Amino acid sequence: MILTLVRQSLQFADVLKLSDEELPVLASALGLSGSNMTIVKALMKQYDLRLIALTQGEKGAILVSSDQVSECQGIRVEVVDTVSAGDAFTAAMTIGLLGGHDLEAINYYACRVAAFVCSQAGAVPDLPNELRIII
Repeated sequence: MILTLVRQSLQFADVLKLSDEELPVLASALGLSGSNMTIVKALMKQYDLRLIALTQGEKGAILVSSDQVSECQGIRVEVVDTVSAGDAFTAAMTIGLLGGHDLEAINYYACRVAAFVCSQAGAVPDLPNELRIII
């Protein structure tokens, strides 16, 4: 039943954000195998997704569209609390997508916001002014 719900949700999705820890779990449930990029491309094709964002913790993130791959290396910070880093990444990415920015700028901005959140205690730190300016 849960797998059916996941498949139905993917059929209605345009964008999928998941972590490098979540990807193998989803892939296994859907019967997909191979490298992370092979799985991402299979998901894009099978579910006609516009964009997949794969976050990789301290290693950064990869944004994949039908015609572009953007890789952002991890931004080094002293990690205090990782709670809501993925949510912060997703929010920043969404703002960039809605603003029509290119994937490289979106990915870099989203990684910067997520890194900042990791450097702060608590789930909702105040962003510094340089991160409040949207891309």
